Amino acid sequence: MAKKKTSSKSVSKTPVKAKAGAAQTEKPSTIIEISLESEAAEIVREIVGIAERIDESGLETLLNAARAVDMKGKIEQFNRELNVVADKAARRRRELNAPEYRVQIERTKDDFFIIQLDTARIFFNRQEMREITHRCHAAKNAPDAARRMYRWFEKERSDLLTDAGINSERNPYLIDLYEQVIRTYKVKTPPTR
Repeated sequence: MAKKKTSSKSVSKTPVKAKAGAAQTEKPSTIIEISLESEAAEIVREIVGIAERIDESGLETLLNAARAVDMKGKIEQFNRELNVVADKAARRRRELNAPEYRVQIERTKDDFFIIQLDTARIFFNRQEMREITHRCHAAKNAPDAARRMYRWFEKERSDLLTDAGINSERNPYLIDLYEQVIRTYKVKTPPTR
């Protein structure tokens, strides 16, 4: 395969001399001529110069090395594209697996309350619900209410924090719970604790 390429040695050298300003009668190779202004052109000229001085087995080695570099570039490009696709897929999986932070409060017939945070269901008696309602209405805003509720849950009902995976007062469940309580419940009597 390398034998066929050896006959074009003098043609590939022509652009180097033509660019230098010497009058040439041979037609320059368009592949090398395209970017003679760049650093790559210097490298190409050096490779062509080396290729003209080496024997056939050296040319095969040079060709194999060039193919290896070309393949490495293709593999690196493929890996970059694969990483982009993998990142998008991972982001989609995280979004699909992320909780929706749905909060529902329902009242049972026997006067208990169930606070449901996505799949976690926690039962509260009437007095506990009043405590939560009082903290929500006493707060200046949603983050303040979340902070107040988080501290109360930590002290009195840590099972809600554990079951719902709440590990800070900035958890969206607490903001949603605040909004649900404010919309639905009013403070009736001051808390006894």
